[in-house]
Amino acid sequence: MIMTIAAPVIVFAVIILVHEGGHYVTAKLTGMRVEEFAVGFGPVLYSRTIGETKYSLRMIPLGGFNKIAGMDPGDPGTDPRSFSSKPAWARLLVISAGSLMNIILAFLIFWGAFLIVGIQSFPNQPVVGSVLDGSAASLAGIKPSDRILEIRGEPVNAWTDIQGRLTDQASRIVPVRIERDGKVMPLEVIPKDDGRGHAVIGITPYLEAEPVSIMQAASMAGERCLYIIRMMGEGIYYAVTGNASADVAGPLGVARLAGDVAGVGLLQFFLFIAVLSLNLGFLNFLPIPLLDGGLFFTILAETVSGRRMPEKMLYYLQVAGLSILVGLFLFATMKDISSFFR
Repeated sequence: MIMTIAAPVIVFAVIILVHEGGHYVTAKLTGMRVEEFAVGFGPVLYSRTIGETKYSLRMIPLGGFNKIAGMDPGDPGTDPRSFSSKPAWARLLVISAGSLMNIILAFLIFWGAFLIVGIQSFPNQPVVGSVLDGSAASLAGIKPSDRILEIRGEPVNAWTDIQGRLTDQASRIVPVRIERDGKVMPLEVIPKDDGRGHAVIGITPYLEAEPVSIMQAASMAGERCLYIIRMMGEGIYYAVTGNASADVAGPLGVARLAGDVAGVGLLQFFLFIAVLSLNLGFLNFLPIPLLDGGLFFTILAETVSGRRMPEKMLYYLQVAGLSILVGLFLFATMKDISSFFR
């Protein structure tokens, strides 16, 4: 229970610290003055000034920021240590460092996971790999390594047989026979509706593992990162073009998912952090004003054209960006709320 509550805080803290840490370190390395490094938004809970930088912890743990001198659009750039006075390559490096660090974090987690677990294959045996805390299976007494023999009196010969035996059984008492340590045990489980009309009991299949080398693990981690990024890009494209409905999760949905995954196991929890870190790195670099990607491409456009963008145009771009972000936040929050009630 404690881990379920703490999991969302840990997830947000890790990916935010890594993201903002990327901005902070590169700003310092390029000689910029960082006035504040904050984790969270809203009222300050704790702060301490070390050197020229104030480090603060704020009440709402859903983000963070670096206050770098000279990042305001109207800054004249007279301070040699301000953001606006630095060459374009330094500003582009600082802006892109946050997303880059999120991608590096995901790569390292996947790398470590492949080294620990190896290559997993699905033998399609009705053997339980893990049981979700608080799930129907957990309440019924099902444990990892149990072999499911029967559901509703019908034999289960493969893992793929399980879903078919549970069809239309949500909220009903379902008799199950399992084998544990050579003993056959009768149990009763009450499947839950997953919100999409499927009856689930909260178990994952047993997977067989084969060890891999360090280089193999690194290659597989890179491939996994590229695959997830490509899938996110395709998802956004299909949603924008109307070829698919947008399936998104806001802070509430992510928090609930984090709690659920934390109940499955530590490895799954770290993999969830990796996927979420990739999401933050990718989405934050989209060319939308107020996001890192919007600022990156603004600086790039100014560098190519040789002149600064008019303040009035920057203002309208920021208003448009804010409208897009507020709309996405409200849409994701409504999806979270409706999913919760389902």
